[in-house]
Amino acid sequence: MKRAILFLVSMLIVFSLTCCGQKAVVEDNTMEIIISKDFGNEQVLRKTTSFEENDSVLDVMKENFEIETAYGGGFVNSINGLKSGFTGAGSKQKLDWFYYVNGTLAQIGADDYRLKQNDIVIWDYHDWNSGTYISSIIGAYPNNFLCDYDGSVLKTEILYDTEFKNESRKLAEFLKKKGLKDLELVSLQSGGADNENVNTVFICCYDSLSKTSHAERILGNSRRAGIFFRFNHYLMALNTKGEAIRQYEKGAVIASIGKGYGAQTGSIWLVTGNDKDCIKRATRILYEEPEKISGRFSVIVTGDEVIGIPVKD
Repeated sequence: MKRAILFLVSMLIVFSLTCCGQKAVVEDNTMEIIISKDFGNEQVLRKTTSFEENDSVLDVMKENFEIETAYGGGFVNSINGLKSGFTGAGSKQKLDWFYYVNGTLAQIGADDYRLKQNDIVIWDYHDWNSGTYISSIIGAYPNNFLCDYDGSVLKTEILYDTEFKNESRKLAEFLKKKGLKDLELVSLQSGGADNENVNTVFICCYDSLSKTSHAERILGNSRRAGIFFRFNHYLMALNTKGEAIRQYEKGAVIASIGKGYGAQTGSIWLVTGNDKDCIKRATRILYEEPEKISGRFSVIVTGDEVIGIPVKD
């Protein structure tokens, strides 16, 4: 009799919660925060944390870090004591915090962006004196392809040179397993990359890329767009001023640039270089070791290294 009564009471509780529109079990929403300096080259910390429905980026930052704000509260002026060199400072150094959601530079204040499940938010403290506009970074991969800034999922096309067909296919399989449904593999010679609402990945030798109809659009204003490499027989690693700081005889790059200036446009990913083995290794990183580019803005891949760019002087 006692067991029957207990069972009846438990069923009444479940029924009552259901009728009131409440769930018996509530799962937390989770997201990841990465804090870095100097264009992702110095990772300060990273944290996976929960958030409540309708929480903003600023809400979560206040709960997890020491935050100071400016301009009415929407602009983050300081994180854990590292303050803007421009806002409220006498010397007016152009050093500030910038935040990216799933690899895209935020277009609104941190108090206005409402978090979504599994968002990756990257805060980076860097110099903006050079006028470089970096709207897309690789450090939230594979979220860059799985969840756009506004919550939509864009189509992805992978344009490949013939010698990288196998690696391109494996990359496509990896992204599909992660949940990307609308994906197309296309030979580099077949065109593509024209639609601003599609993410495009180039996997090819730099010589092949430079001969495409898209070369001028991609590389013509490289420093302004956030491309910090140059090929002149050697692979040159650049600083934010566009000056060559290091050079590599053989290497590849993984970099991303926005197709447009809006938050809802797609991006172009470059996996290219002057050495086929390095290009293959760079592509394998994307489907075998994606943690190697986590939090980075863009990277150079050599035989045994993954180097963040832009590099310091």
